[in-house]
Amino acid sequence: MPTQRTSQQITEDVSAYLEPALREATAALSEPVRRMAEYQFGWVDADGSPSTPVGFRRRPALVALLCAGSDRRVWDGVRNAAVAGTLMSAAGTVHDDIIDREMVRKGRPTLWSVFGVPAAIQVGTAMHCLAFELLTREPAPVAAELARRAAFAIRECCSGQIRDLRSEGSSAMSPQFSLDLLDSTIAAPTAGVAVVGAIVRGAGPQEIAAAERFGHHAGMAMAFFDDWEGVWGTSRDALEDSFADLRRRKARAFVAVALQAKGAARDELAAFYDGTAEPAEDVLRRVAGLIEECGGRTWLELRIVEHVRLAEQALPDAVPDAAARAELAAFLAAIENELGG
Repeated sequence: MPTQRTSQQITEDVSAYLEPALREATAALSEPVRRMAEYQFGWVDADGSPSTPVGFRRRPALVALLCAGSDRRVWDGVRNAAVAGTLMSAAGTVHDDIIDREMVRKGRPTLWSVFGVPAAIQVGTAMHCLAFELLTREPAPVAAELARRAAFAIRECCSGQIRDLRSEGSSAMSPQFSLDLLDSTIAAPTAGVAVVGAIVRGAGPQEIAAAERFGHHAGMAMAFFDDWEGVWGTSRDALEDSFADLRRRKARAFVAVALQAKGAARDELAAFYDGTAEPAEDVLRRVAGLIEECGGRTWLELRIVEHVRLAEQALPDAVPDAAARAELAAFLAAIENELGG
């Protein structure tokens, strides 16, 4: 039964379907960008020797494909757009890792730390361009609409990244500011790929609007879960830099909520966010405890559940295919279940 499957199993099925098309598209890139993009996707090591990808979730493709339906013939119709969405997501990650000076991604050194910042910037730009090339292969009206939505999502992400950078290292963050960041950098792009699946399968205006609602709430649930996983989860400890956002004193909503509290724990937390010293691991664990003491963890877990429920409510109108709807519901339920794991 679909509801018995884990989010990992569902994403593995999508990855297995998408990977050949993603490899084919990436092969169109000229060297040396091609090998660097293949490194980013986990297919090769830095020297070009074959490697096995670990920890890749392919969430944009999952949302796009399942919002189109469950039949592989339906997926074939949206595959091109799903590959484009995956390329855009990877490009954003490449640039984000440069901005945040991330050293580890999916259990291996980040692209910029291996090939240098200038090369990594060009690789991300090339992947964005390739994504738009793929979208032009769709029928003219569909291609224009998908390109418009993709361009909007990318420029909103750019704006969000700048605001995110400006907010680092201050206890004066507001919960609404932090929520707006998540909306522009995660929820809006996820809504966009949900709409891609609906548009390519020929959905009407009501289904497209419902798909957008579903994508928004699913994106918020995933973004909040990523925040939770980065502080209190353990499943990706070997793949990512634990406490990365706390280390950079980023303006995350659950931290902003915790900073609204009163008392000694809140004051100690605020002193950390106003500080500049490079924190040791034990300091970051202390900060995580302070956030929890000030109610940030509880608030975050409630928001994950809230957005999972809102996404589930949008599903019946967003995805008419019962099997695809069940898969998306199972994926959302698995995210919620991991909170208790």
